[in-house]
Order: sequence, then structure tokens, then C-alpha cells
Amino acid sequence: MTVESIAPAASAVLWGASLIWLLGTVICALLQPGKRRIAPSGDALAPVSVVVPTSAVDTPETAQDRADTLQSFLGVDYPDVDLVVSVDRAEEGKALTADLMRTYAAEPVRIVAAHRQAHPNAKVDAMEAGMEAARHDLVLFADDDALVDREHIANMVRRYRADGGLVSAAAVGILPQNLAAWFELAFMNGQFARLHLAGDVLGFSGALGKAVLVTRQDLARSGGLPGIGGDCCEDAALTRNFKAQGLRVALSESPVRQPIRRQRFLDVLRRHRRWLSCRRKYLPVVFVCEALFSAPVAIAAAYVAAGAFLGQATAGAVATALLWCAADSLFYLLKGWPWSGWTPVAWLLREAVFLPVWLSALFARTVTWYGRRVPVSVEGA
Repeated sequence: MTVESIAPAASAVLWGASLIWLLGTVICALLQPGKRRIAPSGDALAPVSVVVPTSAVDTPETAQDRADTLQSFLGVDYPDVDLVVSVDRAEEGKALTADLMRTYAAEPVRIVAAHRQAHPNAKVDAMEAGMEAARHDLVLFADDDALVDREHIANMVRRYRADGGLVSAAAVGILPQNLAAWFELAFMNGQFARLHLAGDVLGFSGALGKAVLVTRQDLARSGGLPGIGGDCCEDAALTRNFKAQGLRVALSESPVRQPIRRQRFLDVLRRHRRWLSCRRKYLPVVFVCEALFSAPVAIAAAYVAAGAFLGQATAGAVATALLWCAADSLFYLLKGWPWSGWTPVAWLLREAVFLPVWLSALFARTVTWYGRRVPVSVEGA
């Protein structure tokens, strides 16, 4: 038996496995809201402190994102919300802190800042400062670029009452304004959100830093914020620590929405290299499957198998590319997420660069996060 003799059959098996991976994750992601939906009850909802970490490195774009996020939280339908904005570097963020205090002087928003840089991950410094200022036992950490709907906090608290432990939410990109932004959505919505939601259905739930609801006691029991401060994947580290204590992790029924607006291709690639590095560290099986069952591999497998069995190698490869692209677009449309004529173009660009980015993430040792170099691998993690 030679490589030439088994290659067609092996390629056909790989193609079939890739199709199962694609359709399976799409179906599970579509089912996720139904699994996690909880009907409102007449029971009183516990008060919640919302801590919004924000970076001292401010730009007009981040300022707009933060303002929109805070406005969405000020509009939630919830009886008792304590809203705290926490700047990650007090000294560097003096001007930002003062500006935020002036802007929200008439609103129920408190502004604090981290006075020490205790961790490589600056976001965790901001989370710690915000938690120290928070008034309630139930704390929702929310990124400063994630919009929420009016029922967001209520849905997360109901999920917490049902499961305990940690409740998070998926994130969906919205409002793309250039091709690079659609490229971001191809990674964020078409790939990451699909896998995140599918994992929640299949029992592999994981937190996403865009929205994390915990109690002080459970957070302390899992090692607290210092236990994740040296990690660029603080949400994945938090998931690991909670599960190690026998605490459950689940996603809410509704995702948060992140305005993408205008992006640069290099920034998108750097961000998803970091996300892939996190999956390599904490979800190695998923990380391997993402490459093994990726569209480029499936297209190559189709070329070999269709050429050997049907004598139509090119047709098999083209048909596979069209099928994978159509499944991606259908997923967007069924979820009601942003879709346009740029979506297939962005899918093609994503698949063209995915394996090189994956290989870069495979060997990554540090990433840039909140303005600091943070190690991907931490001793003891």
C-alpha cells in the first residue's frame, strides 16, 4: 500500500469530517439561544455592580465606543445597577479620568483608576480597581466596546440563578464600514462566535471578556483576579479556574454587540492571532481542529478525492469552496447578523490567510494587549 493509493480515500474522509465540523458547529450555534433562554419570573433580581475597564490609551474611536457602551448600560431595564468605569493606569490616564468625571457628573456613573500596575495584563489592573469600588456582591465585568440590550443584565442574572458559577455572553460584530471591518466580522462572527456558541451547546462553555458575571465569593474561591493577571487570555484563565473549583460556566441567551466601524487589516490579523494563541493554550483540540478542518484543507482534500474518484478535481475544489462560503453566509442570515456582498469576499480573504495566521499563533510566545507585552505561556498556567 502506497501513499498514492490511500490518498484519495483519506482525502474523502477528511473532506467528510470537515463538512461535519462546519455544519455541526453551525447547527449547534443556531440552537444555543433556545438552550439558554429562561422565561422571566416574578422573583426579585439581585443588585449588580457593572465594572467597565477602559484603557488610558485613548483615541476618538475608543472614546466613541466607550460612550456608546455606557449609554447602553444606562438604558438597561434593571432595578438596581451600580455602574463603575475603571481606567487601567491612573498616572497615564489622569486626563481621561478627569474628562470622564466631567462628562458623567450628572449620571449614575462612578469613575475610578488603577493606581498600580500589578499585572502584565493591564485590563486586570482596571478590573481590580473597579471591583474594589463596586458596591454589590454580584459583579458584571463588561468591556468598553460592547453594546447591550435592555434585558442584558436581567438575562445574565437569571442564567446565574439557574447555573451559578460564571455567566458570560458571546460577542457579535456590527456596523462594519470598510472591507477590513468585514474581514474582522469574518473572523469574529463567522468563525469565533460560531465556535463559542457551539461549544456552549456541547458542554464546553467558556467565558468571553466582553461580559463576565460572577459573585465576589466565587471569584475569590477560584483564585481571584491576581490569578489571571499574568495571562493575555484572562477570560480563558478565569474559565479554567472556575471549572477547577467545580463551578459551572455558561453563556447567556443573547450576545453583546461590538461596533467594528473602520478597521485596518494588520490590526485584525494581530487581534485574531492573539485569539488563536489563546485557543492554542486553553483549547488545544479546538485549535488543531480549526486548521485540520479549515476550508483550505477541505478544498485541497476535495481536489484530490474528486480527481481520483470522479475525474473532476477542479470542479470538486470549486464546489467545496462555494459550499463552505454559502454555509458561512447562511449562518449570518439565519442569526440576523450583518451581511452584505462583501461577506463572501471577506470569507475568501479569511480563508486565504487563516493557515499562515494559525501557524504564527502556534509559535507565538507573547502578544500585545492593552499596550503591554503579555506572555502567551505563563509558568504554572
